[in-house]
Amino acid sequence: MMTRARVAISRAANYESKVIVPAIEKACSLIPETESLFRGRAKIFVKVNLLSPFSSVDRAIYTHPLFVRAVIEFLKNWNVSITIGDDLDKRRGDPFVSSGLKPALKDLDVEFSILKDKGFQEVETGGELIKTTLFSREALEADLLINLPKLKTHSFTIFTGAIKNMFGLIPHGLRLKYHREHIWNEDFSNALVDIFNLRKLDLTIMDAVVAMEGEGPSSGNPRQVNLVLVSQDACALDAAAGKIIGLEPDQVFTTWHSHRRKLGAGDLKAIEIVGEKLEDVLVPDFKLSAIAFGLFRRYLPSFLYAYFQHQLVFIPEIKREQCTGCGDCQRACPAHVIKMIDHRAWIDESHCLHCLCCHESCSYNSIRLKQKPVGRLIREAASLWHRTRSLVS
Repeated sequence: MMTRARVAISRAANYESKVIVPAIEKACSLIPETESLFRGRAKIFVKVNLLSPFSSVDRAIYTHPLFVRAVIEFLKNWNVSITIGDDLDKRRGDPFVSSGLKPALKDLDVEFSILKDKGFQEVETGGELIKTTLFSREALEADLLINLPKLKTHSFTIFTGAIKNMFGLIPHGLRLKYHREHIWNEDFSNALVDIFNLRKLDLTIMDAVVAMEGEGPSSGNPRQVNLVLVSQDACALDAAAGKIIGLEPDQVFTTWHSHRRKLGAGDLKAIEIVGEKLEDVLVPDFKLSAIAFGLFRRYLPSFLYAYFQHQLVFIPEIKREQCTGCGDCQRACPAHVIKMIDHRAWIDESHCLHCLCCHESCSYNSIRLKQKPVGRLIREAASLWHRTRSLVS
């Protein structure tokens, strides 16, 4: 009989050490394989979810430094060397200092790695859309790969969790390239699954203490969820996390494609939830990104879906009175359609890919997302449907 995927859920009301450390330990203890997982392993690579340039940690944009500290304290129960890494921009100084990670972990023996410093290795993906790519050499060579995603909405992919966090293990330039090549959510999500499949995750520990709702991954609002999720199956963890905030597994394309390709369990019936009961931790009024209402993909003919998808795209617009002219959005744009005019950013909408990389990279909340009139009507109707479904359930 095939073993069911297991997702452990524990409660944590805040990031205080006396609260978050026991919550992480409890959730990990509910995964029986955890004890043997670390035994005899020397090198652990921890992939955090960081997004530079850095805003206040209270905005819930990235994995909370005190959450990372609690995980590292847990890992230190074994005699292992630990490296924390991500592909980050260091033009404005040390991103691990800006994010608060180094100050939070200053008394712990860990290394910090900006991935480009140690290099990337060309690998075959065996994927459906991406055949070869460059992937972090440190992540490939580590004995264990631990994933620390943040529970957030996403204005392009609807949801960002364990699977999407692996996208940060490839170079920034390739991330821009894949945005250019895969402009629709479903295709881009399948490309993300190609990346996810490159290196098996050994353990995922999700920071869902304070999540982000609304227009994530950087312009949404913090939302107290008070949970820690742990699993060896990243797809199963994303399925459970999505359900908690009101998304069925087949409404999140990264989860759906991963399940379809048998890379994890995306069917809640095939997942064993331990610790807190799933029905007891649901957040029925969690605000999703407006783009989430493109989740009718499974119920529409292809020609209608293509039309609705076109109407549902967001159009980024610079708030010129707020723009600082820092250039972060210009550097993030994969289509190179952002220019600086009078020290303020300007977007050529006629060639915009609607990938929202500019919106994601802006730490000054200087980019608003415009909606097309038909798209607005579709979202209002879908919002009514979503609220009705929540009330019924």
